[in-house]
Parts: sequence; structure tokens; C-alpha cells
Amino acid sequence: MVNSAGTAAPWENPLDRLAAFLTRELAPYPGRAATVARTVTACVLTMLLVMVFRLPNGFLGVFYALAISRADSRATVRNGLLILLANIAALMVALAGIALFIDYPLPRLLFIVGIFFLAFFLTRTMANQAVAFGFTIIAVAAVSVPIIWARPNPLRLDLETTVWTAFGIMLGTFATVVTEWMFAFRAESAVRPSHSMPMFVADAFSNPQYVKFALKGCLAASICYVFWSTVAWPGLGVSTVTCVIAAPMGIPGSVRQRLITRLSGLFFGGVICGIGSEVFVLPHADSIVGYMLPFAAVSAVAAWFVTSSPRLNYFGRQMALAYYITIFQGFGVSTTLEASRDRLMGILLGILVMWAVFDISQPARSTPGATT
Repeated sequence: MVNSAGTAAPWENPLDRLAAFLTRELAPYPGRAATVARTVTACVLTMLLVMVFRLPNGFLGVFYALAISRADSRATVRNGLLILLANIAALMVALAGIALFIDYPLPRLLFIVGIFFLAFFLTRTMANQAVAFGFTIIAVAAVSVPIIWARPNPLRLDLETTVWTAFGIMLGTFATVVTEWMFAFRAESAVRPSHSMPMFVADAFSNPQYVKFALKGCLAASICYVFWSTVAWPGLGVSTVTCVIAAPMGIPGSVRQRLITRLSGLFFGGVICGIGSEVFVLPHADSIVGYMLPFAAVSAVAAWFVTSSPRLNYFGRQMALAYYITIFQGFGVSTTLEASRDRLMGILLGILVMWAVFDISQPARSTPGATT
């Protein structure tokens, strides 16, 4: 029930409000179906490339193909080279740090913490969010996710895994750009004026809120990194990447609403779709087509949520990450529920730590575009 002021009546059933909200958010609008179709095509293409090249941590490449911005297809195509350069730059920075500090535990830890700070600072200050995301996800994944705990040996960095993980994300970039060019980019006879975008927002180095945001994100990712390294639970390694993905870039809603959105995306994507597929669907898939159809269907549902407003957009991203991380182990399809459980626990760790660092200290309702 909605009153004359356009707000929900106080006696309205919460389930009715939720149903009305979902109906409004998930309703079709011009171009939405086409965007979802392009997204699913890019995800399927990336998935096939990951399997063909047998790439580790393939879920990151597929997730990146879904999460990259498609608000402007022309901009996505034009930014393709910039995003790839950001991917390569992140890999080079990570490899340089690994080569310099692999034998020195304290400098290595400080380098990893520095990468976390840089990732969150760029996330908040770069004008081109697609390029920022292209740098941060590879930088964080390269210095943290591929670390393998091998008892009784200390932590070691697997350089080959690092390089191939980054290559998988670059394939996600490539698949997205190719898909956008094939299905959305249309040449025009008139030449459009070229508007150059600055690298950073105007107050990038003068606004203390950006440094505060980066310090909070760095603290959250560092807590996750130290915790999973200490308990020697490799599946928790994805928690650091989750911190970057869960960065609260002005997501509207109360603290409780944001946490519920994140946890529900984790549950729906990881448990219902991911583990459910492992138990009931994948055992009966005897070909790549049998695997690709449910994969495309879940990707389409996630992409439809991603094309919603910011209040529901993150649900789709969280759902996709949780789903991809359960069905991709190594370069191929998941074969054990234990590995899926461990990785979902890693996502849960990242979500809870980000909630504790960012939201508990600021319980008040945020507004769109606010800095949290």
C-alpha cells in the first residue's frame, strides 16, 4: 500500500514491500535484455577460453567479464586497450614486488598491505572505474590469492599461477570488448568529437575522505589476509578479492540492508545455484553443452540483477562471484563440495570483515553517492 506522498504505509506487510521493490527493480526497460545478452555471451566466451587454456582461478576471469561496466558500449570498446594496459600494469607491479620481497617476510607483508591501500585508493579516485577495477582486481589477486600454504614449508608465491590468473582476467576483458564491438558498436558516418577523460577525479589528492576510504579498505583486506594465512586455510584466500568487490561505493540503504543484500547474494549464488548445480545438475552433464546451458542461465539471472539500481546491483555481482567460485576449481568444473565450501567461507569472511570495518562504525543510513 502506498499513500499519497508516494511512501509505503506503516501497516504494509514487509513481504509486500519486498515484492513491490523487486517488481519495480526487475522490470524490463529499453536495452536491458540486450545488455544481459551481451553480458552472458562474454561470460560464456570467457568460460570456454579458461577451459581451453586450462587457466587457474578461472572464476576471476568469468566474473570480470560479468562485472565490467557496460553502461556505454562505445566507451567499453574504446576503453578496451586502457583496461588491458591496466591489467598488465597491475601484473607487472605484483611480479616486481614478488621478485624483490619473496625471501623477506616483513617487507613482503608491507608490500602486500601497500597494494591493498593502492587498490582501494584507485577504486575511489580514478575517473574511469572500468580501468580502476581492471588494475585493482589483478593486483590484489596476484599478491594474495595465489599464495599456497604448504606445510611444513612457509607461505610461497606461485609465479606461474599468478601470471596465468592475470591472463584469465585479461581474457575476460578481451571477451567483453569483442562482444560489445560485435553486438553493440555501430559505426556512424559522422565523426563524434573525442572527449578525453582525466585519469583521476578533480579532488583525488586533496580530499581526505579518499585516504580514509583506502585506509579502511586496506585494514579490512589485511585482516582477511593475516587471518587466512595464520589459520592455513587456502580456501579463505578469496576473502581479499571479496573486500575489493564489496567496497561500499555509495551503496544506498541502511547498514542492515547492505549486509542482508551481500549475504543473500552469497547464499543464492553459492549455495542454491552453485552447490545445487554440483549436486543435481553437473553429474548429469556429459558434454560442454550440458555444462554451458545452466552456466548461461545463472549468468543471465545475475546479469539481470546487475543491471538494476545500486541497491540491487551488488546482489547480482555477489551472486555471480559465489556461483562462479563454486563451479570453477582450478581451470575446470568443481569436483568436490569441500572446495566449494571453503571458498564460500572465504567470501563470507570478506563480507563480514568489510561490514565490521566500514559499516559498524557508521550505522546511520547512507545516501546514494555518499562516501562510506
